[in-house]
Order: sequence, then C-alpha cells, then structure tokens
Amino acid sequence: MNNNLRLQLGNIRASFQKSFYEVENAHVSPFYGYLRGSVSRAALRRIAEELLRVDYVGTNRQICGCTLRTSYGLPCACELGRYRVGGIPIPIDAVHVHWRKLTMEVELEKGEDDGSEVDMTAAMDELWRRFRSLDVVGKRALRSRVCELAYPTMTTLCPPPEKIKTKGGVKKKGKKPADYDVYRDPSYHEYVDKASQSSQRQSQPSQTSKKIKLSKKQPQFIVQFPNHIRSYIEDVVNVESDGNCGFRVIASLHGYGEDGWSMVRRELGLELIDKDRSTLYDKLFSNRLSAVRESLMIESFGSQPPEKWMSLPDMGYLIANCYNVVLVCLGNPCITFFPMTSSHSPNVSIYCIGFVNQNHWVQVNMKEGFPLPPVTLDWKKFRSHIATTWMLGFAGRMQHWQLLTPVLA
Repeated sequence: MNNNLRLQLGNIRASFQKSFYEVENAHVSPFYGYLRGSVSRAALRRIAEELLRVDYVGTNRQICGCTLRTSYGLPCACELGRYRVGGIPIPIDAVHVHWRKLTMEVELEKGEDDGSEVDMTAAMDELWRRFRSLDVVGKRALRSRVCELAYPTMTTLCPPPEKIKTKGGVKKKGKKPADYDVYRDPSYHEYVDKASQSSQRQSQPSQTSKKIKLSKKQPQFIVQFPNHIRSYIEDVVNVESDGNCGFRVIASLHGYGEDGWSMVRRELGLELIDKDRSTLYDKLFSNRLSAVRESLMIESFGSQPPEKWMSLPDMGYLIANCYNVVLVCLGNPCITFFPMTSSHSPNVSIYCIGFVNQNHWVQVNMKEGFPLPPVTLDWKKFRSHIATTWMLGFAGRMQHWQLLTPVLA
C-alpha cells in the first residue's frame, strides 16, 4: 500500500514538474500560446498548478468548479482541457489584463494625450498673479513653499546656535500655591480670603519681612502698570522696537520665537478672511474692516510706520480667535480678550502683554492665578452664545480684579 502511494505521489510530482517546465518555457511550446514574456511569472505558476487537474477533470465544468477563472481571471482546468483536446494554443486574451500589466498606472488612449493634463501655463500664471497681490510676508511664505517643490533635497532648517542640553531635569523657578487646586480656577471667596490674610500679615510689623522683588528684568516697565497688579508680575521681557513689537511679543508667546512676527501677521490676516468668521468680523469692525486688513499687510521688512503697528482692541479679538487663547493687555485701559466663537477650556493658554512708553509692547510673565481685567463691550455684544462660558470659567479671577481696583486705585 505504501509503495502504491509513493508511486502515485511520484507521478503527480513528475507531472507537475513537466507542466511547470512547459509553462516556464512557453516560448518553445506552441500549446501555451507564447505566454512567456507577456504574462507575469505568478500567473504562469498558477496555470502550471491548474494543469495537474486536467487529467481527471477533463472538460467537465461541474467537476472543475472554475475557481481559477472566477477568482483570478486565469484559465481553469476544464478550459485548459478544451484547449488541449482541440490543439489550440492558450490565447493571450484568456489571461486577465491584470496579469499582463508591467505597471499599475492608467495609460492614455491614442488621441487623448493633448498635453492639457500636464500643461502648467494657467497654473503658473495664477501663481504669479497671486504672488504679486500679496504683501512681503505673504510673498515670503509663498516663495518658501515653491522652493520646497523646486528644491526637494534642500531644507530651510538650521542647526541650533548652541548645544542643547538633553540630560537632567528642568528646574522649576517657583511652585504653585498649595492652597489652590491646579485643575481649576480659585473661586471668588478664595481670592477674598487670601487678600484678607495678606493684608493682616502686612499690617503686623515684622523684622524678618523681605521686600517683594517684582522683576529681574526691565524694572522701568513695571512702574507703568497699575499698582494693584504689580505684585503679580514675575517678569517683563522686552523685544525689538521696530514697529513689529506687538507681533513679536505674540510670536514669542506662541512659540514661534520673536523673529516669527511675520508669521503672526500672516496668520491674523488669514483669520480676518476666514469664511467661518467673516460675518462676525463684518459686524465687529464694520467700516474699519479694510483698515484692519491693511494694517496687517506690509511692503518691506524692517521698521514699520505707526499705521502698521499692532493696535487694540482690534488685534486683540483676532489674536484670541485665531490662536484660541486668552489675551490680557496691561495698559490704559487693561482689557481681557476671550475667544468669541469657542467654549471655555480649562487648559487654555493665557498671553499677557503690556503697553509701555505710549508706543511699545512688551511680554509680561504673570504669576499663577493673577486677576483678570474686564472684557470690552463689543466682546459682550458680538460673541457667540457658547463663548459666555469663558466669563463663567474665569468669574473668580475677574471678580478679584474688581475687588482690588476700587481699594488700591
């Protein structure tokens, strides 16, 4: 019995090797229709395996099942049997076009390639027209994107000027107040209690009391802010005064670095024409809309005239909406700008800026939980319904400002 099984397996193996040899050498076998060179090797192997079934399937479709034809688009055993009986070579059309492709790209039919699909004349004309209509910031950004396509092997990235320390933990300058929950804003009563305790301690003479150090940098700017907010200022960081100082401060706070001021100008310009908020700005700025847009567009880098400076409250609305942050301005007056179309977020970033010398913006780093000045009347008038949650979320800190203002003003 074992000898008979071994003999049958040997015959099957010999038959398979013969069929595979015939298919692999289809160029010398007229029966296989000269498939070699026109059909993939994977298809030839499947045909070779199917030839083993021809001896007992014959031309009977019911026994064959035609699986190879329906699943792979290749001639099945009964089909190969009919070709063998009739002495007909396997036609190339019996093999699905998938197995006859050397590439998966769609080929154009004759007469269809008129060059319109690869013609870039209209696109280049539109690119030049858009380039000429942009200001210097937009031209710089568009040129950068075109250079990425034209010179893919080059990069605008530069190595850091100094070696970056990658080992060791970051030392924190100060700890958050232990009395407050870090996951929420202190309530109005907590502000009142803390202010009361602080006033009691200050009223008692103490020889060990130390003078509060307001800032290590730019102390000449500290005295220009309201008295009741000075104790909450940790530091004031100055920037270059070239007419772009306000945008430099926002760029630094947003992580672009001071030199990213041109990106801020461009992003605020795009925010102004955003289709989702265009109706809001039409109502908010009214006949000043074109003037606000013009103030963001500059003709050249370097010092800018006063009409190109960052001005509030107009830019305050754009900054808060564009970056979804809370913008606090310390000056005359002191104002808070909340986003006008989004709801309150507990992890929102708070950007604090200060207006000094009647012509310059600086970055003001504040202590945790500092009081917030009031919002503008236009914010209350034009903000969306869900934006009301911003005032509810920061109600305690805004009430704290009101508590300090009449007493210490």
